[in-house]
Amino acid sequence: MKKYLYLLLGFIFFNIYSIAQEKKYPQIDGGLKPLSVKDSILLSNLPELKLPEKYKGPDAPLLPPVVDNSQEIYWRPVFSQVGFECGQASGIGQNFTYEINSRRDLPSDIPDNQYPTHFCWNFGNGGDGYYGVSYFHSFQIVKTCGTPNVTDYGGSMSYGGPRRWMSGYNEYYNGMHNRISSVYAIYGQTEEGILTLKHWINDHLNGSDVGGVASFYASCPYGMETLPPGTPEEGKYVMTQWDSYANHALAIAGYNDSIRWDFNNDGQYTNDIDINNDGIVDVRDWEIGGLKFSNNYSGGPNWGNEGFCYMMYKALGDPMSNGGIWNHAAHVLYSKETCSPQLTMRVILKHDRRSRIRVTTGISSDTSDTEPSYVLDFPIFNYQGGPYYMQGGSSEEDKIIEFGLDITPLLNKINSGQIAKFFLLVDENDPETYCSGEIIHYSIIDYTNGVNEIFYDETNVPLNNNDLTTLPIIHTINYNDVSIDTDELPPATVFEPYNFQLTASGG
Repeated sequence: MKKYLYLLLGFIFFNIYSIAQEKKYPQIDGGLKPLSVKDSILLSNLPELKLPEKYKGPDAPLLPPVVDNSQEIYWRPVFSQVGFECGQASGIGQNFTYEINSRRDLPSDIPDNQYPTHFCWNFGNGGDGYYGVSYFHSFQIVKTCGTPNVTDYGGSMSYGGPRRWMSGYNEYYNGMHNRISSVYAIYGQTEEGILTLKHWINDHLNGSDVGGVASFYASCPYGMETLPPGTPEEGKYVMTQWDSYANHALAIAGYNDSIRWDFNNDGQYTNDIDINNDGIVDVRDWEIGGLKFSNNYSGGPNWGNEGFCYMMYKALGDPMSNGGIWNHAAHVLYSKETCSPQLTMRVILKHDRRSRIRVTTGISSDTSDTEPSYVLDFPIFNYQGGPYYMQGGSSEEDKIIEFGLDITPLLNKINSGQIAKFFLLVDENDPETYCSGEIIHYSIIDYTNGVNEIFYDETNVPLNNNDLTTLPIIHTINYNDVSIDTDELPPATVFEPYNFQLTASGG
């Protein structure tokens, strides 16, 4: 019996991953599958980003009538995806690239500051790339593991195709520095929701000089109209209605409060008339104002207006069954300007069927333990990638992969200066004994005071067939812990909004 207390990081998510590898989904629109029920549930349960109090009322910051963040240096030029990685084209190639570069004040038009679609996509696409993968999965990877830039990935967004898994500790380590801290949903079925999204686009809801972007799910943008003559942006493409399923991800770059479309054909453009005759005037009745989005599918920069199109605000208010986008939702990221792993694991692993193994890590403060007290899971190397060699190729060398994992969260389970036992855990699920593998190299690397690599004392350790292989390393880490410097909080008044800035040092 394996008796660990698991550190659950996205438990449901990891189970979805293991299921997804064995299942092919029905295809529509040339291979883009609709969001699965499980993905829809997960995305629906993301925390909601709401309008802060200071953005409400007469003293709220004024919004400009037009914001177009595709003109910022942080916007990656629209590109053409090569397969069904639309979730990663929107979520990583556009959204994450923009958000992290806006934090770092770096331009997004060079490979060093761009982030590939296929690093994340290839861990979830079953190995063949026959279907898309929700950007929710990719956000989990970037949050827990990070992502390499395009240069480290090989020079292109899709280097090596849909089956390749990147090999090289340095590349994984560099990727650990590129992370997100959280993902939020903004729901646009209300006027306040639209206002929240516009403020995010304008100033990140925090008064920044530069605003943010977002991702959303809808159908492929077929059936585009053109904005009417004599109206703002006349002749530009606009989506006035989406199909009733969500199988494509796109990125929101800006908004324009003046574009318009006459939905009820009454010869006027209004936001204050009940045009759908439901007895309520709300976003579903708006004929003025909309969002600018990009599309990396169907030709990328050659699609629409150099890769861009508008959609009316009404599309956020309408249900998907009546022309709206999925769940009325736009998804936004908080990226980390810096991230410095304190403790990592370097592994060189050989196996001939990557979908049969899972790699986890663990820790125990009792060095006599033969198994960890806490286990840290990852959304990569988790029974994924199809029945292929570790790197996805067919040569003997492709059976071997070198990678790194950030195991800094395990330090939360021990005190600084405390001796502990760190574990590499490789589970093999191979009841037919089809497969074989070995751990060629295993070490942990302590970055708390320079670079100190501690090696496991054996190499080329065979994996236990259809069972768990556990390799421990004992080490003492003197890390710089976080200290809250605030001694007390000022009094609060019941039923009134309250906030106070804590100060901290270390860590």
